[in-house]
Amino acid sequence: GGLIAISLRDGDEVVSASAITSSDEILLISRKGMSLRFTADDESLRPMGRSATGVIGMKFRKDDELLTMVSIPKNSDDVKQYVLTATDGGFGKRTPLAEYRSQGRGGIGVKAAKIDEGSRGILVGALIVNDSDEILAITSSGSVMRTEVSQVRETGRDTMGVRLVNLNDGITVVSLTKVSEE
Repeated sequence: GGLIAISLRDGDEVVSASAITSSDEILLISRKGMSLRFTADDESLRPMGRSATGVIGMKFRKDDELLTMVSIPKNSDDVKQYVLTATDGGFGKRTPLAEYRSQGRGGIGVKAAKIDEGSRGILVGALIVNDSDEILAITSSGSVMRTEVSQVRETGRDTMGVRLVNLNDGITVVSLTKVSEE
């Protein structure tokens, strides 16, 4: 049952969906730390039918793939916002959203995080947050750690971040989510 929302090519999958307006912006972030921000206007992201395959949002380097897509509402400059990223190795950081310049869609983008797969891992979560938000980091053992965003150090885009979660051997962070205020 249900309605077709998009036609997918072989090997593709839906990782994010969001209701947006043509004045919003989109931020795409890959597992290996690349990001691309672009406007969702009709020129960049033309309206299509539900059965269309869509357009290229971001290109990827070898062995990289899309982690998430987040929408940035037009009035988001009213409150200082950050992009908070976390790796499966338990490291995280928050970077001012203003450091992610708007580009055209279809490129490889700019670094969102410096990735060292050996010790710090690949990205498993990326969220738009502000200082008053709280996040949950979920681990492969089923543990949930709650952290205030203000406790995560603010850094630049091209940095590795700091220890967000202490992990035992063999345990990884698998997901990151923002705590709902409701």
